[in-house]
Amino acid sequence: MDPNLYQASQPLVPDQERVAQLYQLAVSPRNPQTMESHVRTGLLLVAALLLGCGLIFWIAANWQEQSRLFKLSLIEAALAASVLAACMWPRMRVAALFCATLVLGGLLAFVGQTYQTGADAWQLFAVWAALSLIWVGMLRSDWLWLLWVLIAALGIVMWTGRLDWWDVLFLGNGSQLRSWLNIGLWLALLCVPTLVSLLPWLRVQGGMGWWSHRAALACALAVWSSMFVAQIFDFEERGTGAVLVCTLALVAASLVLSLHGRFQDYVSLCLATLAVNTLLLSAAARVLVRADIGGLLIFALVGLACLGGSVRWLVSVQQRVREEQV
Repeated sequence: MDPNLYQASQPLVPDQERVAQLYQLAVSPRNPQTMESHVRTGLLLVAALLLGCGLIFWIAANWQEQSRLFKLSLIEAALAASVLAACMWPRMRVAALFCATLVLGGLLAFVGQTYQTGADAWQLFAVWAALSLIWVGMLRSDWLWLLWVLIAALGIVMWTGRLDWWDVLFLGNGSQLRSWLNIGLWLALLCVPTLVSLLPWLRVQGGMGWWSHRAALACALAVWSSMFVAQIFDFEERGTGAVLVCTLALVAASLVLSLHGRFQDYVSLCLATLAVNTLLLSAAARVLVRADIGGLLIFALVGLACLGGSVRWLVSVQQRVREEQV
């Protein structure tokens, strides 16, 4: 350890017991095998992602030079090879099934594209999520659950309609029942990592799958914030106040749960804080939308206040969490 680290801690932390704890933490031996394991896992996952995405892009290219049977055989062989590699090499199991999940989606897309089954895009993602759930649940890896959450999220987005601005804001359907169903679907997706952590036969290592939880939270917060913005700027007053209040309550609940209790997580807290700022700024813009240049200046000041206050509060929370860990 660099002795300057110990010397610099003395004027900052006058408590001698605290200094001793910091010194013990700084000189504690580290296990290089842990870093080696993380690097190996990361490289395997990147390789699986490249292989799976490469095959999907090849399917999307729809090369006319190859026969239909050749394409189908190649995709099925890739899927079988990935599953076989997961069975034979335990160290490569997560990466192999990660690749198998991507290849499975490519297989379903190729079948739907070739034989024109008439199914909608969201049905492809629903079947993709249902079939891949078998080995995702068996392996109990947070990385596989992360991929599964993203697949399910794409299925929900496809179900809402086209991927354009108005449909993302849910203004193109005009149905309140559909809006409530959207809220329920994203809330159900957000609850999936929590339910997985409660079931012993599905629970990932460490109990909670934080990356899958963060991905589900980010998707849900993005949709709820978009719905709030759509309702608050609905000048024709086609929206209902109930949807507005519900999305506001869900975003606020996400912020509180990410700050305290079992779901305390700094990354999730940052995501929830960003969503709260979006809601506050959209409400301020709605009030000042018909104002002149003075209103724009007020909106800029409100934005700066939200940014500065959020950064200062998040830094204080981070310092408090670090003090509790020490």
